[in-house]
Amino acid sequence: GAGGGAAGIHKQVNARPVWKHATHEDRYLAFDGVAWLAQERVNLGRADGWLELFDAGCVSPDQSRQVWNASDGKDGWPAQPTITCRRPTDAEVTAEAVAASLLAEEEEASARSARRKAAKKGKKKRGGG
Repeated sequence: GAGGGAAGIHKQVNARPVWKHATHEDRYLAFDGVAWLAQERVNLGRADGWLELFDAGCVSPDQSRQVWNASDGKDGWPAQPTITCRRPTDAEVTAEAVAASLLAEEEEASARSARRKAAKKGKKKRGGG
């Protein structure tokens, strides 16, 4: 997909939906008023990104039949006919939600463990002195 799989609509910018990347939280697809761009959150809706799709009539980039262009890091934007954009399947969205939930549970368990270790260490220092 264009910069990867979009997880879903994040909000709207320039009267178009903003799509957040499924696994890279800082990557989005947004419309700048002229083109769709793969870009970071700080640049949402601005003409600043690494992929662009000129199709102003398209409400969502997954509906376009135009060819994406990629920045070459200089002044060029060569065509990238193999890049496509698609909406995630329900299974992909569900798998992402499950993975995010498991990650949150792991982080909470790790934090609890760290608090217990710190509390035990604190008791040893107080009791031994």
